[in-house]
Amino acid sequence: MCELFAMSASVPHTVCYELDLFAAEGGEKHRNRDGWGILFAQDRDAYLFREPNPAATSELSRMVVRHEKPSKHLMAHVRRASSGKPALANTHPFDRVVEGKRHAFAHNGDLPGIGELKEARQWIPHRIGDTDSELAFLMLLDRLRAAGSITAEARFDVFARFASEMRELGSSNFLFFDGEHLFVHADRRRFETKHGLTDPREPGLNIRYFDDKNLGDSWNAVGAKIDEISGPLYLFASVPLDPQGWEPLQRGTAIVLKDGKIVSQRVS
Repeated sequence: MCELFAMSASVPHTVCYELDLFAAEGGEKHRNRDGWGILFAQDRDAYLFREPNPAATSELSRMVVRHEKPSKHLMAHVRRASSGKPALANTHPFDRVVEGKRHAFAHNGDLPGIGELKEARQWIPHRIGDTDSELAFLMLLDRLRAAGSITAEARFDVFARFASEMRELGSSNFLFFDGEHLFVHADRRRFETKHGLTDPREPGLNIRYFDDKNLGDSWNAVGAKIDEISGPLYLFASVPLDPQGWEPLQRGTAIVLKDGKIVSQRVS
């Protein structure tokens, strides 16, 4: 039961993303102790920090908090291993450089049987690790490559159709960054209760929007804060990080954003 967090903003924002506190709320409490990663996108490249150890006890995560990078797009993941052992190679976000742009992918859920798909078999030797998530990432990149240099709307169509197919295998909450746009897909997720883990259920992701009315405001939540909101932005999280403003995303919702604006959205 992993935890996802992402931002798309109109201007660079500094998000103090305290992975140790986030892990304690959405991680240690929920037994996500198998790694963490965070990506701060800057133009065609990105700062990417990953570690296969608990965020709550990580000196590296504390360093990241002390030296957070202003960015328009941010993607973070706290992991509980379900496919693939705890290891750096299995730690999200996964990344590749395609046509001179940093691409990154993070996933919450399980995709049982993905390795048996004919389309997937050719990419198994190209994985660095052994997760179903990285395999899905490679398949998505291949589909985008096959589609050629296309518009954001066309790339979104490839992403949305791919996510819909993966949803037939298992829970498919996806974050994908192509060096310019943030792609989001919401499915179902498991929740921890006092009786144990639930079966996958909605919502798999939640969304929150800050507009011009929030300029100059601060945002303080469990494990994350923005000292000053300088422009419109969207946040996404597996669970709401504070009591106000969050809306659950319906299963099958796919969204593509650029610089704090939704370019396209659909539910399939």
